[in-house]
Amino acid sequence: MDNARARSFVFPVNGTPVRFDDGEVTGREVLTRAGLLPASEHQLILVRGGRTHLVGTDDKVDLVAEEGGAFRGFRSDRSFSFTVDEVGQVWGDGRIEVDELLAILHVPAGHDLVLEREDEPDKILRPGGAVSFETRGVEHIVSRRAQRPDFVLVTVFTTSGVFPAEGAVRVPATTPVADVLVRAARKLELGDTATWITTVGNRDIDPSASFAGNGLSGEVEIEWGPREGGGGARA
Repeated sequence: MDNARARSFVFPVNGTPVRFDDGEVTGREVLTRAGLLPASEHQLILVRGGRTHLVGTDDKVDLVAEEGGAFRGFRSDRSFSFTVDEVGQVWGDGRIEVDELLAILHVPAGHDLVLEREDEPDKILRPGGAVSFETRGVEHIVSRRAQRPDFVLVTVFTTSGVFPAEGAVRVPATTPVADVLVRAARKLELGDTATWITTVGNRDIDPSASFAGNGLSGEVEIEWGPREGGGGARA
């Protein structure tokens, strides 16, 4: 063990390899070596084995024990807590890209990552999406077996943005399309949408009918916008 501590270590910090000459370093040393100054104005996260840990500037990290891990540094004055399958996690920014989250976690094959919130449909996290921690506090994310046949995964594209930002909302196929559009309009702060049309695959659909009633199943991508705009555009 003493010989291991005497050798140098290379750990990625924000994706850039950084060399450390000691097997035990403080959070301040990691931030300083990575050029993230002043260290006191940054949050440091250790990522290893599907877990994320907050490292204080004076906390010590055993690089021998944590070999294979990586650091993420954020210029921020706070950290954000969330859970994945009831396991506590932490991040140094109020937003995390779904691609990075998927790279950190070990998601079982055939499972989706699902964002759970009270009084809202489940949101399926998809590559290219993002999860925000700032407005609703602690987020609860769980892994579940992929799509059930009696549910649909819905994404709404408009000229003002995409709903949901995380990827797709999961609702029963018996849900009226209009219910999801109302949520999209509220989240994207849309104005008058009374004359907008709703299309899926260049086919007009009836928002007052359910997804099943419109013959829609599986993953559904809705284009929603004024007729002259070609049914909406993806942001």
